[in-house]
Amino acid sequence: MNASDDQRTVDQDAFKNMIRDNFSPEAVATIIAFLQPAALHKPANPDARQALKQVEWFADTLISMLGVDEYTRLMDELGL
Repeated sequence: MNASDDQRTVDQDAFKNMIRDNFSPEAVATIIAFLQPAALHKPANPDARQALKQVEWFADTLISMLGVDEYTRLMDELGL
């Protein structure tokens, strides 16, 4: 997500610090696991498509914060 996709902007450093300060890696992996099924949804209108793009951005950002190997390890460890 960027300014061309949406009128909102995100301070990436502040966002990442907030996630790290408030969520354990296990919680982040769990959030990702619950967001991923949204990608299977077929949006009915442009607003729904934009919302799903934002959810995808959020999940991708969280995965990049954890790193793919750590994310995969946590998914296995947590049984997600």
